[in-house]
Amino acid sequence: MSNLSNYKKVQIILLVLIVIALTIFGMSIVKHNNIKNFATEATFSDMTDVAEGEIEDIDVNEEQDTDMNDLDTSWDEEAEETEVTEEEKKDNSFPYYIKINYTANCITVYTKDSSGNYTVPYKAIICSTGIATPRSGVYKMSQKYRWHQLNGGVYGQYCSRITGHILFHSVPYSKASPDSLKYVAYDKLGTKASAGCIRLTTADAIWIYNNCPSGTMVEFYGSSNPGPLGKPSAKKIASNVQCRNWDPTDPDSRNPWRTYKEPAPAPSTNQSSGSSKSETNNAPTGGSTAGSNGNSNPPSAVEPNKGNENSGEVNQNNTTGGNTGAGSGEEKEPDNETQGGNTLAGSNSSKEDYDNSQGNSNSNI
Repeated sequence: MSNLSNYKKVQIILLVLIVIALTIFGMSIVKHNNIKNFATEATFSDMTDVAEGEIEDIDVNEEQDTDMNDLDTSWDEEAEETEVTEEEKKDNSFPYYIKINYTANCITVYTKDSSGNYTVPYKAIICSTGIATPRSGVYKMSQKYRWHQLNGGVYGQYCSRITGHILFHSVPYSKASPDSLKYVAYDKLGTKASAGCIRLTTADAIWIYNNCPSGTMVEFYGSSNPGPLGKPSAKKIASNVQCRNWDPTDPDSRNPWRTYKEPAPAPSTNQSSGSSKSETNNAPTGGSTAGSNGNSNPPSAVEPNKGNENSGEVNQNNTTGGNTGAGSGEEKEPDNETQGGNTLAGSNSSKEDYDNSQGNSNSNI
C-alpha cells in the first residue's frame, strides 16, 4: 500500500512538471510572436526607437515640439502593395512618370517623347525621404486624400498613396489645418527626415495630387546625381515667427506669406585707412556722386574709365540712384554698398564689379 502511494506521488510530481514545462513553452511562443509583430510594425509605424539614430540635425532646443512623434507614414489599413510587373511597366497611358532619388532627396518628373517613352525631364521637386522609403522598384499610385492622418498623430495634406504605407504628402501638420505646420520639419526638406513617406512643399504636393492620376508609375532609385534638372531648394522659415506655421507655397488666401515683405537690412558704413588718415565715404541720396578725398574742396575732374592710375585699389562710393564715377588723388578701399544704381570705379590698373542689392532674395520653392 505504501508502494502504491509513492507511485501516485511520483505521477503527480511528473504531471506538475509537465504542466510547468508546457506553460513555459507557451509563454516563449507568445513572446516570440510579440517580438516578430513589433519588428514588422516598426517598419511602418512611428519608428520612434529606430529613427532616433537616423534623423539628421534635430535641434532638441527648438521651441516647437521636435520629438519623434511626427515621423510620418500612413496609419490606415488601405495599404496594399502596388509594385508593378514587367508587363505593366510598358503602360504609357499616363501623362507623367515619376522617379524618386532617395539618396539626393530629389524627384524628377518625366513626360513622353515622340515615341511615347518617358524620357523628357519635365519637373524637378525637392523632397524628404526616410528610413522606410523603398530603395528600388516601380509602383503605381492609388488613393488620394485632401487631408490624411499619419502615424504620430500628425496630418498631411494633398496626399497621394504610392504603395503600402508610403505616400506623397506635404510636410506634416500638428492638426488638419494649414496654420499648424511643423516648421522644423519644413526646414529639413531636401534631407532624410521622414519615416518613409515622401514629404513635399504644399505646392508640389498639390501638383502631384492634381496632375498625376491614380495608376501613375513611381520609380525609386539612389544616386549622388540628383537628376537631369538638378535639385531645387526650399525657403528656410523657422526664424520667421510671424509666418512659420504656414507653408510659404500654400495658395490658401489666409496664408500670411502672401503679403509678407522681408524687412530691409540695416545700412552699414565701411571705413578704411588706405593712407595715413581714416577716410569714410558718406553717400547722399539721389543724384550722381563723385569721389571725395575728405577735404572741403571739390574733387578733381575725372575722365570716364580713368581713376587713380597710381593706386592699387579701387575707389568706390555709396550711392542711392544714379551713376557714380570715382577718382581722386588719394588711395581708398572699396565701399561695397550700392542701392538702386550702377557704380563705376575708374582705374586702369584695377577694375572690379560690385553687385550687391538691398533686401533678402527668396530661394526657389
